[in-house]
Amino acid sequence: MRLWLVVAVAVAGLAAPAAELNTAPTFAKDVSRLIQKNCEGCHRPGQVGPFSLTSYEEVKAFAPEIKRATQARKMPPWHAVPGYGDFKNERRLSDDQIATLARWVDAGAPKGNLKDLPPPVKHNDDWLLGAPDAVITPEVSFEMTAEGVDEYRCFVVPTQYVEDRNIQAVEVRPGNRRVVHHVLVYSDVSGKARQLDSADPRPGFTCFGGLGFLPSGGLGGWAPGAVPGRLPEDVGRPLAKGADIVMQVHYHKTGKAETDRSSLGLHFNRQPVTKHFRSRPIANIGIRIPAGAERHKETARWTLSGDLLAYSITPHMHLLGVEMLVTVTFPDGTEQPLVWAKPYDFNWQTSYVFRQPMLLPKGARIDVTGYFDNSAGNPKNPSNPLKDVRWGEGTTDEMLIGWLGYVTEAR
Repeated sequence: MRLWLVVAVAVAGLAAPAAELNTAPTFAKDVSRLIQKNCEGCHRPGQVGPFSLTSYEEVKAFAPEIKRATQARKMPPWHAVPGYGDFKNERRLSDDQIATLARWVDAGAPKGNLKDLPPPVKHNDDWLLGAPDAVITPEVSFEMTAEGVDEYRCFVVPTQYVEDRNIQAVEVRPGNRRVVHHVLVYSDVSGKARQLDSADPRPGFTCFGGLGFLPSGGLGGWAPGAVPGRLPEDVGRPLAKGADIVMQVHYHKTGKAETDRSSLGLHFNRQPVTKHFRSRPIANIGIRIPAGAERHKETARWTLSGDLLAYSITPHMHLLGVEMLVTVTFPDGTEQPLVWAKPYDFNWQTSYVFRQPMLLPKGARIDVTGYFDNSAGNPKNPSNPLKDVRWGEGTTDEMLIGWLGYVTEAR
């Protein structure tokens, strides 16, 4: 009898964990937290996600799509291949998290006990980084015709600050996402941008093919999928007193008349700045992607003329771009990857911020290798019939740029 009791107790002790392992995850206890942390930022009313995922009913309705997108690693939109760079802004699900979502979907998306639900997340639907210290907005909206070539428009906004400032974070808020292709922001102390604005009868001035002035600095920008972030407390982007801020907005026509009035939020550094943030494009303006090519390779490179502290890397191509690898080769011949964006997705452009800034010595070479699909099998290919595609500023042109963010000593 005693032996039977010992065996029974042992079997009972083993059965509970086995049962727990076979129990399907529930929305309340498991899935809701994954969705809150990794999906709700975009998938809620008024944001870029095409549908909302803020309730059980909404998540259940898209359960099969969630399973497919996460298993294919299309969502969350993080395209850096593991092992090719180490980034502090990584938004990537683990294999276990993806498996949890799949098990939940396969089990019929059980709701679970409502007592297990986490508290709702309080999202900031106005400015993602909170209320800015200053909001920069052109005086009037810009009106576009229904058809025609892409437009690059530069809007000039005076700041009239009486002392130099340092900007810790910049958040661009596109006014009309249907037409805004990207936004780049500059400062100008020469007055040239203001002159160009005054000479153009429409709001801003045309700046397709070049700004038309030499900026005193770059302040950041926005592209589809970009998520604003703050620089470290002692790092800032310099803004000289009395400078004008120039927003260069690239517009792509939709086939109907549109208007836009994009805004810019500035967050100033709260403590003394010891380093300034800069960026450098590593580009090849001589690219040519032949019609029909499924995997066409183009490269760019830059050799450092002095030491540099690298902070981030941002791949940039257009609709034909499918993959980009950026590496650094040190003077002793050793090679290290900075990022491998595979697949590259124009709709989710990311600045990959290194977990620790990297010291790149004088003589180091940075290589950018991009692959393009100019075939009929590329659903994003805008050309029909197919044609050779070269470097250009239009959406249907192409680019090959690795934007290297780095910091210098503040002077």
